[in-house]
Amino acid sequence: MIRSPGMMLAILLAGLFSLNGCAVFNRSYTEPEVTLANVEMLKSNLWEQSFRLRLRVDNPNDRNLPIRGMHYRVYLNDMRLATGVTDRAFNVPAYGSEYFDVTVRSNIWRHLGDLVKLVEHQQPVDYRIDGHISTGLFWAPRLSLHEEGTLDPADLSF
Repeated sequence: MIRSPGMMLAILLAGLFSLNGCAVFNRSYTEPEVTLANVEMLKSNLWEQSFRLRLRVDNPNDRNLPIRGMHYRVYLNDMRLATGVTDRAFNVPAYGSEYFDVTVRSNIWRHLGDLVKLVEHQQPVDYRIDGHISTGLFWAPRLSLHEEGTLDPADLSF
């Protein structure tokens, strides 16, 4: 016979979690699709360039996806353009999309000649974004971020 009220409470809670454990603890998400929607140069000088990347997050899940932060690396033709973090918090609705802007700073001086040649010759520019997304949920793991594609030089302006 159990005499301790604390022990009774522990057994009751364990029973409840065993009946409904999957629903309580399984807060995993299918990884969202993150795509690059736009690139805009904000300012440029000899030592640093600032770009605004517009990203779209598509949520394939049946519940809201909270985004609480992101770490990312941006590559153009396998040249690392920028690395950064953002702590902008927002929610992506279930089966929905959300756009957000990230300002990145870089020093592409050493790659500038190669990039200008690509644009001048109207050659496509491959891009890749790698990193992870933090959902801020206690039981949810970090979500991987990987997006790659090609930018049309006709749409780029320097």
